[in-house]
Amino acid sequence: MRNVGLMTLILMLLAGSVDASFVQDNQRTVMVEVVDTAGQPVKYACVTFVPKSGDIVFRKADSRGRVRVRNLTSGSYRVVVKVDGYQAQKRNVVLGKKEDTVAFVMKAQNDK
Repeated sequence: MRNVGLMTLILMLLAGSVDASFVQDNQRTVMVEVVDTAGQPVKYACVTFVPKSGDIVFRKADSRGRVRVRNLTSGSYRVVVKVDGYQAQKRNVVLGKKEDTVAFVMKAQNDK
């Protein structure tokens, strides 16, 4: 009886590790770079990843206009970047590789 319980535990652990490795293989990292029309970093831009299904992910760019978003599943996302004083930018992004870089050029609100 004790061996059956131990064997069941081992099988459950093995099944769990297979699921975990599948999930890790399906995870993606994206680097978002936000600059103005002169190529200067736009500090603290709000970056939103909207998947076709699942949770929306919000992040804030750092002082260099960059944000790294980890643990996204591969697939299609609508990416929205907003920051005061600039026109919002939107783009559809398809994640396929382990790491992608997406650059946004922000136009000042008074630019057309």
